[in-house]
Amino acid sequence: MDYPISYILPIQLKDGSLVQLRPIHPTDGASAKAFRKKVSDESVRDRFLGYIPSISKKLVDRLTKIDYDREMAIVAECVDNDKKEAIAVARIVGEGKKMEKAEFALIIADSWQGRGLGSQMTDYMITIAKEMGFQKLFALLYTHNVQMEGILRRRGFLFRAEGYDTNLATLDLNEKRRDLLTDTFYELR
Repeated sequence: MDYPISYILPIQLKDGSLVQLRPIHPTDGASAKAFRKKVSDESVRDRFLGYIPSISKKLVDRLTKIDYDREMAIVAECVDNDKKEAIAVARIVGEGKKMEKAEFALIIADSWQGRGLGSQMTDYMITIAKEMGFQKLFALLYTHNVQMEGILRRRGFLFRAEGYDTNLATLDLNEKRRDLLTDTFYELR
C-alpha cells in the first residue's frame, strides 16, 4: 500500500490545542530522538513494558518503516515556533496470517498527557483497525498504568490479569456495545 494520506486528520483537544494526526513515514526517523526527550523513562517503560535507554537505528527503522497493509502508526503533531513536532504515536500491528487481531499501543509526550489526546487517538485507531479488517484489538499494559486502563475501559476493552503486574485488554471490534449513559446499543465506527 502507498502512503495512506486518507488517514491525515486534524483534531482539537479539550484545551483548544490543534493537533494533526497522520500516518508515520520512513522520514520520521530523524525526529525520533527529539520525541524521546519529551517522554519520561516511566512513559517509555509503560509503552514498551521495559526500559529502553537509547533509540537505536534498528528500532527507529522498525517503528517508522512499516507495512501499511499489516500495521498502522499514527503520529500526532503540533506546530511550535513554526516547526512541526511529534507529540504522540499510536500503533496497531496485525498478528498471524489471517490478520484477525492487532496489538494496540500508544505513547504521548509527558507534557501532552491529560489533554484528551490519548482518548482521541485511541478512538481513531479503533476506526482504522476496523477499516483494515481486524476483528479484535488487544493491548498489554502494566497494572499501574491507570490512565491508559481508563481510556481502554471506556471504549469497552475487557481486562484480565496476564502476569504479576500486567493486564491484557481486548476489544471485539464486531461486538455491539452498550452505552451506559444512554442505555442504548451502538456499533463502534
